[in-house]
Amino acid sequence: MTDLINLLRKVVESVTTSRDLKQSMASLVSLIRKGMAVDACNVFLWDGNQDRYVLVATDGLNLNVVNHITLSKNEGLIGFVGKREEPLNLADSVKHPNYHYVPDVDEDEFHGLLAVPIIHNRKVIGVLSAQRFKVGRFLDEEEAFLVTLSAQVAGVIAASEATGTLSGMDLLGEQASRDIRFDGIACSNGVAIGTAHVIAPGISLSKVRYAEAEDIESELRHFENALHQVREELMQTRSSLESELRPEELALFDVYAGILEDQAVGDMVRDKIRAGETAVSALAGTMRGYVKHFEEMEDSYLRERASDMRDLGQRILNALVVEEDDAQIPDGAILVGEELSAAVFGSLHPDQVAGIVCVKGSSNSHLAILARALNIPTVLGAQEIPWQELDGKELVVDGYRGHVYYRLTDERREYFEELVRDEKIRVLGLESLAGLPSETADCVAVNLMINTGLQTDIIRSKDTGADGVGLFRTEVPFMMLGRFPSEEEQARIYRAQMEAFHPRPVTMRMLDIGGDKSLDYFPIEEANPFLGWRGLRVTLDHPEIFIVQARAMLRASLGLNNLRIMLPMVTSVGEVEEALALIHRAIYELNDEGLKVETPDIGVMIEVPSAVYLMKELTSLVEFVSVGSNDLTQYILAVDRNNPRVADIYDSMHPAVLKALKIIVDEGKAANVPVSVCGELAGDPLGAVALLGLGYRSLSMSSANLLRVKAVIRQIDAGWAETVAAGLLNIDDPKVIRSTLLLALQKVGVPLTSLGLLPKG
Repeated sequence: MTDLINLLRKVVESVTTSRDLKQSMASLVSLIRKGMAVDACNVFLWDGNQDRYVLVATDGLNLNVVNHITLSKNEGLIGFVGKREEPLNLADSVKHPNYHYVPDVDEDEFHGLLAVPIIHNRKVIGVLSAQRFKVGRFLDEEEAFLVTLSAQVAGVIAASEATGTLSGMDLLGEQASRDIRFDGIACSNGVAIGTAHVIAPGISLSKVRYAEAEDIESELRHFENALHQVREELMQTRSSLESELRPEELALFDVYAGILEDQAVGDMVRDKIRAGETAVSALAGTMRGYVKHFEEMEDSYLRERASDMRDLGQRILNALVVEEDDAQIPDGAILVGEELSAAVFGSLHPDQVAGIVCVKGSSNSHLAILARALNIPTVLGAQEIPWQELDGKELVVDGYRGHVYYRLTDERREYFEELVRDEKIRVLGLESLAGLPSETADCVAVNLMINTGLQTDIIRSKDTGADGVGLFRTEVPFMMLGRFPSEEEQARIYRAQMEAFHPRPVTMRMLDIGGDKSLDYFPIEEANPFLGWRGLRVTLDHPEIFIVQARAMLRASLGLNNLRIMLPMVTSVGEVEEALALIHRAIYELNDEGLKVETPDIGVMIEVPSAVYLMKELTSLVEFVSVGSNDLTQYILAVDRNNPRVADIYDSMHPAVLKALKIIVDEGKAANVPVSVCGELAGDPLGAVALLGLGYRSLSMSSANLLRVKAVIRQIDAGWAETVAAGLLNIDDPKVIRSTLLLALQKVGVPLTSLGLLPKG
């Protein structure tokens, strides 16, 4: 039998590079039948429109029954495997009680059966089976192979099905239903209706899928422009390095130039484009073919040329993608991509963007936090959405439920248009609260501040009547600038914030990079970045960065004196002592230079479990404490908050998190040190009620959520909230905690819309 590892590679490569679902499944069954030396191989896929498994490909059975044989969830061995979600390895399938005879299939003589479920994101999307005429179980390594293969091709199948649905065809090639929905994670409330604009990242040759061209002449020009660009770049590079490299090293550029001038390569790409492929698709398919051809050659010198072809193909691909990225983003667009960086926001005005949809990310990623700050409806973690195919298509982003819709019926579109209108009315209604005090119905004052970092936040935040800035993310200007900003540049940015909110306090967090916040010009490459070099650890290792930033903050506060400095990612007392020494050194330097700056209040962020248990020691060193509920939840639950695969585990209402929050606020009260929460939990109206009940009287959130939180707080009594929270601490399930709190609020008359929730629809 063929080596199973090599067979696995061949099958996955074939399925990944096939142009459509039917072709990839036909290739899969053919390769498996030959490679495993079986008598038949079949793929059944689940069709949600029919609620049945459909035989979509076979090699060994009667080909006439493809797309005609369907089975229910409870029918036959295929249904049995799908229902149990585990492999089935039978010596004689005919004797199994769930065996189901299907006429015209010609499988009467088959006995040995190995069937495995194809599972994607916890859903069974199909069943892959291999059959033999002889009686006998399959070997353990054969079973392991098929299980591994099904896991690897599941994502490709799901993506192909989604792409087919997007084009209006289901897996049988028939007309698909309308109101197509892709599920993700709700990250920023609101509904957006607009045209998708795809933000494409750098992509490798191996990941490009077949795509049809809409304008062949445009694609041909696109390819010729890319070829010209790469030729020019190679000539310039060769010229600049001619005096530094040996002739044999310069020969590589000659090899590349020769390939570019070879009409065979270019003509093959052009022929594919004229046949209907996009330039990117045609190039990738052509170059992969050449790479494979060279890799299989016996001559070692020629085999090494495979890497040259791969590298040159990647260069041309990069030129093609860069040219596509230069397309202007229209106003009111829905940005779509695999993932978007904070830098995207630096070149856009928030009013340009109607909504955001990404394959990666979660509700507590940095992108989600920025989207909430800008009040942009956002869905992240939409893993099955065929994002590369969406450019120019109308989408609806439901940021309340985490859904993205395509091909809407008139009825469904009218429903979402009504939601957009209702949301505008709700926002206008909230604006009347801006001048009212932030207090509960029984007159307990609650300090409501805002989290900021963008210049556009200033106007938005002031309009909400915020009590100050509870968190200014200083890393945002560092990300936007593309280099470390000078002390003077930082001072100007910080001064603008402090002047805008004077005399209200502005809490500036020292540079907090690492984890999901990276600087392109200061890369941090780590296997586990959230447990690595991040936050205060970075700036203490680079005191020159810390000192310059501290000096800029202190200079910016001159004459205003509304600055508060906050230290991120504190894990030990020693870190705080070291940071305090640097801040006091900056104060001494500025005073010595003739700038009489005052010593601001200095606080720490409680974001890791060790800091929770060091509250007594930390409160003896600082003037205030702020809880970063996002990271605190992440570290207590050991859940990467950016990973959509575990997004359902991440929950700041988890009983362990609530108990930690209670410890923190109680320790702060005992030390007479004010404690606030500046994580996303504070901006969730439901979470704000829980925090109020736990004893917090200072909350900081995105400006978009402040009036929502104020509206809820003004409808409840603080004493009632404390009684409810005491009961929540005895519940062991976060979902039950949320539903209990929601029910309690509804009983006292707080409507769902006040909580940023919508009735089911």
